Amino acid sequence: MLVAVLGALTAVAPLATDMYVPGFPSMGAALHASSSAVQLTLTAFLAGLVVGQLLIGPMSDGRGRRRLLLSGVAGFILFSVPCAVAPNVELLTAARFLQGVAGAAGMVLARAVITDCFRGADVPRYFASRGSARRSCSTAQRG
Repeated sequence: MLVAVLGALTAVAPLATDMYVPGFPSMGAALHASSSAVQLTLTAFLAGLVVGQLLIGPMSDGRGRRRLLLSGVAGFILFSVPCAVAPNVELLTAARFLQGVAGAAGMVLARAVITDCFRGADVPRYFASRGSARRSCSTAQRG
C-alpha cells in the first residue's frame, strides 16, 4: 500500500505535464497569448520542480518527511486553482511555477521514504515498483 501511494505521488508531476501539453493551442487562444508565452508556463513548471527538489530534499532531512509531503500535496492542489482560473498567461506562469515547487515534494520524498523504510535488496525492487506506477499512469492517460 505504501509503495502504491508513493508511486501515485511520484506520478502527479509527470501527469501535470503530459495532460497539459495538448491544451497549448486552446490556452493560447483563451488567454490571448502567443505560443511561446504558453510554452513558458511549462518551462516555469519544470523550473519549479527543480527548485522544489533542491529545497524540499534537504529540508526533509531536518524537519521530517510527512509534514513536507502533506504540505506539498496541499500546495499542489491549492496552486491548481489559480492555474485553472488564470485570466492571463502571466498569472498562469507564476502559478505553474509554484505548482511545480509543491509537486516536487511527491517526487523527492517518495524516494526518501523508500530508502528510510526498506533496506538491502528490497530498495531497488520498490524503486522499480514506484517507477512502474508512474509509467502506468502516464500510459493510461495516453491510451
